[in-house]
Amino acid sequence: MTKRLPLAFLAILLIVLLAGLGVAYGLWSETLTISGTVNTGEVDVGFSGPWVAEWVEVNGTPQLEPKEKDGAAECSAKAIDSDLTSDGKETIEVTVTGAYPSYHCLVKFDISNLGTVPVHISKPKPGEGTPSWVEASACYPEWYQLHAKDSAWASILIHFTNKDGVNENDKYKFTFTIQALQWNEAPSASKDSVSTCFAPPEGIVPELQE
Repeated sequence: MTKRLPLAFLAILLIVLLAGLGVAYGLWSETLTISGTVNTGEVDVGFSGPWVAEWVEVNGTPQLEPKEKDGAAECSAKAIDSDLTSDGKETIEVTVTGAYPSYHCLVKFDISNLGTVPVHISKPKPGEGTPSWVEASACYPEWYQLHAKDSAWASILIHFTNKDGVNENDKYKFTFTIQALQWNEAPSASKDSVSTCFAPPEGIVPELQE
C-alpha cells in the first residue's frame, strides 16, 4: 500500500517552491561589457630620388664628359612602385648604356620611413652575380634607426677600368637589397659600423656632394 505524505508537509513544500520562484523572478541584474578596437601601425619604407651624376677620368684626372662625347655613355635611374599594397617606391632601376673604362655613374638616393613603426635599416647588400666594380655605399651605420618621416642617404657607383676584364658589347647585371626591420626585433646600430658616402669628385655636380 502506497503511503501518502502528510497534508501539512505538502503545504510546507509548496510554500518553499513558491518562495524559490519568487526569488528567481524577482532578482534584479545588470551586465557589464568591455569592448574596444585595436588599430595596428605599419612598416613602410620607400626610396626617394634617385639622382644621377656622370663623369670620366682622363689620364687619371676626373672631369665632366666633354659635350661632344656626352652621348657616348648614358646613365639613368628611376624609382618604381613594385608593391601596390604599400605607399612609396620600393625599387630603383638603373640603366647604363655605352659604358667604357673610367666612365663613372653615381646614383644617389634616400631611404625614407613612410610608415608609423620605427625601423632599423641595413646597408645595401650585393646580390649574386653583382660585379665587383659596381659598389654601394651607405651614409649611415649598419642597422641605423629611422623613425617615421626620417630618411638616410645611400648610393651606387658604377665604374670599371681596363684591369677589370670587362668585355666590349657585353651585358652585366647587378642587384642590391636593403632590409628594413621593425625596431624592437632588429639588431641595434653597430658602433663599429662605418658610414661611407660615395660622392662625385670636388667641383663635379656640387648638389650631390653632401
